[in-house]
Amino acid sequence: MKTEIQEWHRVRATPAERSRPADTRVDRRRRVDVAVGAGFLVAAVLVTSGLWNDGSRALLSTNIPDQVFFQFVLRHGLDVLTGDTAPFFTAQMNAPHGVNLMANTVILGLGIPLAPITAIWGPQISLAVLLVLGLAGTAAAWYWFLRRHVTTSAVAAAAGAALCGFGPGMISQANGHPNWTAQFLVPFLVHRALRMGEPGRCLRNGVLLGLLVTGQAFVNEEVLLYTALACAAFLAAYAAATWPAQRAAIRPVLATAAIAALVGGVLLAYPLWSQFFGPQSFRGLPPGASAYGADLASFAAFPRLSLGGNVDTVRLLAPNAAEENTFLGWPLLAVLALAVAGWLWQRALVRALLATGGLFAVFALGRQVFAGGERTALPGLWRPLGQLPLLESVVPVRFGLVLLPVAGALLALAIDAVRRLPRRSAGELPVRRLAYALIALALVPLLPLPLLTHRGVAVPRFITEGTWRAYVPAGRTLVTVPVTSSKHSDGMHWWAQSGADFAFPGGYFIGPGRLPGTATFGPPPRPTDLLLAAVAEGAKAPRVTARMRDGLRADLRFWQAGALVLSDREPRADVLRELVDDLLDDEGVRTGGVTVWDVASLVTPTA
Repeated sequence: MKTEIQEWHRVRATPAERSRPADTRVDRRRRVDVAVGAGFLVAAVLVTSGLWNDGSRALLSTNIPDQVFFQFVLRHGLDVLTGDTAPFFTAQMNAPHGVNLMANTVILGLGIPLAPITAIWGPQISLAVLLVLGLAGTAAAWYWFLRRHVTTSAVAAAAGAALCGFGPGMISQANGHPNWTAQFLVPFLVHRALRMGEPGRCLRNGVLLGLLVTGQAFVNEEVLLYTALACAAFLAAYAAATWPAQRAAIRPVLATAAIAALVGGVLLAYPLWSQFFGPQSFRGLPPGASAYGADLASFAAFPRLSLGGNVDTVRLLAPNAAEENTFLGWPLLAVLALAVAGWLWQRALVRALLATGGLFAVFALGRQVFAGGERTALPGLWRPLGQLPLLESVVPVRFGLVLLPVAGALLALAIDAVRRLPRRSAGELPVRRLAYALIALALVPLLPLPLLTHRGVAVPRFITEGTWRAYVPAGRTLVTVPVTSSKHSDGMHWWAQSGADFAFPGGYFIGPGRLPGTATFGPPPRPTDLLLAAVAEGAKAPRVTARMRDGLRADLRFWQAGALVLSDREPRADVLRELVDDLLDDEGVRTGGVTVWDVASLVTPTA
């Protein structure tokens, strides 16, 4: 489909630009591009500075569970590269069932390239590198796209790209979701989608698009889905606005899409089978996650990690600290509205962008519309769509991330329009400078602040020195006290940071629920799991009964446990130690920063 956005980079050079030698212009542009890219890299390092200050022990204060999960999959990527494990499934977590990692964002497209860093410095440093490259790389890719397709101005493209790469939703997702900040393939996917209508190039364009789709699937499938939906919405809106000129593009668009689907389908056939039909596969999302929607008031508010942010206000308007995807701020919305009304509305490109942004803003509201933290009587447009296959696994509030590229493109167009204003009006007002100042003031409140981090505890010597091997023979598992979960992540953290090869029950992941066709966070809890978690979280230790002891033995047999291990740094370690001593009628051994109970004799040997 031939679009205005596709041809915009062919704007004629100004007389001053034409007078310069071609090689001088090229060299100058390269220097500018390098400077912009370096600026994005510095900004990404500043945003993630807390992760570098404390190195391998740095923890994201607002989202430790997701951080530990991605440490786990980064270590898994290293094991895949060395041939020590299957790529789409792990038996190390959630013993004895394991976890379907393809259905849990295994990010092999990121983890395998980063495997050398993981091997040398560990998964935490690898995660920090990933966040830096994700934020800076996404901004740089959008800069390339905007400079190629939307504007000839480096300043306009850089400003729009900075919003795409460092906008509120991206900084929010950096709190534990590196797969969402790594969107550097998205501009290239959009670029290829815009070229689908080229006559005579269906095979080439289709193959390239199919390869990009495959690559993005191993980074984040949900981003791929949103990108496909957004491209479809934009192209449909643009075609509707310019229909007579688009009639001839229908056939090549369909042909290119078919070839891309064939290429992507062949390459992704086995991974997708593993995801939807392999061991520990599931449908949909756990209860609650599918209800995450944006608040109407959030669009005009500032995110917490910004100069204009207010934590109390944001807490009322966002599902959590990692999902502030629609916080654009009223000054930016007002400036973009003024630019559209004053200069840009007549362009089909702008109307198509507004239609796409409006549609995804409505999708982001979710199944029920909230305003100012209060539930309204209005049902969300997503309510009927969220029941459809594939869409049932979507977190609606993340549709708001599509607004960043839309706003970034509109911002670039607005700055480009300001460049064409006269320097002064008839009344000698500095019109252009005032317009630039207005845009700058709208962006200042959105300037990102560094991620909030704190120093975590070190992995116990019991793990790092390999003492655990004396208690956990082959075929047995290491059971943490309390059992590993989203709130108590010792098992995942120890495994990822140490590179040890023990298996452990529980974990933080999405898996099948108790009922067929349902999903849940972690495994369905067992009696001992519930007991230890309740005491760890502040409940009074109960009087131990014979039934509790029988339940513990049954759970140990189910887990094929070799040892129970309690960290000395667990907040209620003394209470938990006394409880487990009583349950086993045996005192644990204090060694290497933990208390360990050898339970191999209580578990029936495996067949």
